[in-house]
Parts: sequence; structure tokens; C-alpha cells
Amino acid sequence: MIGIGASVADIGTDHGHLPVYLAQKGTAGRIIASDISAASLSAAKRSAMDFDVSDAITFHVAPGLDGITPADVDTIVIAGLGGETIISILENAPWTKKHKVTLILQPQSKIDLLFRFLYDTGYEIKQTRSVLDKRKHYIIILVTGGE
Repeated sequence: MIGIGASVADIGTDHGHLPVYLAQKGTAGRIIASDISAASLSAAKRSAMDFDVSDAITFHVAPGLDGITPADVDTIVIAGLGGETIISILENAPWTKKHKVTLILQPQSKIDLLFRFLYDTGYEIKQTRSVLDKRKHYIIILVTGGE
């Protein structure tokens, strides 16, 4: 779901597995790994160092999309957080709806609330995908902003 050459922010990156993968594959043109937790971001930095891709990733400690602007990214991944948390992040970054930005959302809970929020606030749901990993199903939602 991430386009070749995309400028990507992984929000709530935790151990940084996605940014490391993108850097290894050379998929993204720019990669930001962001987390509210400095400890989690340190783990992400260690992962990047272990795979020798530290130079390809910008690390950012902040809640949600704080400090990230539409000029920084065209693709935002928010995965592994609850639907209510994802809603809060998007409410605090209304530019994600106003600009042509791709959102890849993978809520762990409250999926119905997230779908309702996206619909009610004018985001366009482009695709949903169910993924099975280790006998657990996950829903991935591809969304776009832009009026």
C-alpha cells in the first residue's frame, strides 16, 4: 500500500520494524519513525543500527503527528494502536484530511468507531484488507484525504 518513492511517517513506530523494512527495500524516498515514547524510539534506532539503515530514517519523539507537516510526508502509517487513539491523532492533525495524503491505518480495537469517524469527517476509504498473521486477523484501511 506504500507507493515507490513515497515520503512515509510511521506513527507509533515502536521498534521501528516498518521503517527498517522500507529502508532495506529502498521503497520510500523519505522515512520518518515517530513515537511518543523515547524508550520505544531508542529501540527503533537500535533496530535501524542493527540493519545498517540508520541514515535512511529520521527519528522523531512526539505524540501523534505533532511536528510533522504535509510538506514532510505524503503517506502516513498508524498501525497497532486502538481506533480511539487513531481518531485522536487524526483530530489533532486536520491537515491529513485537507491535503492529498495517504493514510494506512491498522486499528487494534474500536474499528467500528474509526470507520464512523472516517466517514463522518470526509476521509475517503479506498480499500480495506484483512490480513492473517499468526492466527490473528487484522484489518488494514487505506484512506485518502484531500478535498
